[in-house]
Amino acid sequence: MKDLITGLGRIAYAVTGHGSELVFLHSALADHRQWCEQVEALSSNYRCISYDLLGYGSSENAPETYDPSDTLLELLDHLEVETATLVGSSLGGSVAIHAACRFPDRVRSIFVAGTGLFGFQPQLDGPEPEIYREYEEALAHHDTTRIVDLAERIWLIGTEGSESRVPRVSRDLFRMMYRDFLNNRRKFPEYQDLDDKGALANLDRPVMVLIGENDTLYCLKVANYLENILPRATLIRMPGVAHFPNLSQPRRLTELLLQWLNEGPRDNGN
Repeated sequence: MKDLITGLGRIAYAVTGHGSELVFLHSALADHRQWCEQVEALSSNYRCISYDLLGYGSSENAPETYDPSDTLLELLDHLEVETATLVGSSLGGSVAIHAACRFPDRVRSIFVAGTGLFGFQPQLDGPEPEIYREYEEALAHHDTTRIVDLAERIWLIGTEGSESRVPRVSRDLFRMMYRDFLNNRRKFPEYQDLDDKGALANLDRPVMVLIGENDTLYCLKVANYLENILPRATLIRMPGVAHFPNLSQPRRLTELLLQWLNEGPRDNGN
């Protein structure tokens, strides 16, 4: 990992391979290691850039509030990247979409899995599952083991999923990343009051949206919303998968990403 001093703090990043640039953005429960399998598989044909968002991994803690796309833009400038495909998971997907709304000329295309969307607050039908309340209680008591156990069930395995469908190595990686975050930070970074809903209809970039059928209701609604409002969106639903397709089905996600890169997005909308 290398370091870049940005206007908001030091971020740790890694660059592997040569070719068109892919920038990997991790979720709020992980760090750059979330994408290690995809980076390894794709770096023979692409220049793969991964980094720890401020407040995560080896990067410095974030200011109280900030715009996460600012550091992404500084990293692109530092690495002399004119345009890149952004690959994001969960929070990383939100950052990717937000960055494309802010500086579309720097974004070639977007690939997101289990993404959120800044400013999107849909009506969620029905009562919240009991396991969510248990998770909030564990967070309030800083019970790291309990927090990680519940997070694994909710987001990696899925409340309706099966442990047997998630590789043990992926479960171990998820638990390690989230435990490292909790032990080192204990507090999620706070972003500015961001809202990208109004800009999506004009986001003329190819967007691939992957969603696990066992993901949270919020993320399912985000995926449907993006499919309906983005001019060039493609939605793929993955059965038996929760919030982290690249961890629960890493080879399948890599295949989908590579196929999409080879056949789908084109520069300048061509």
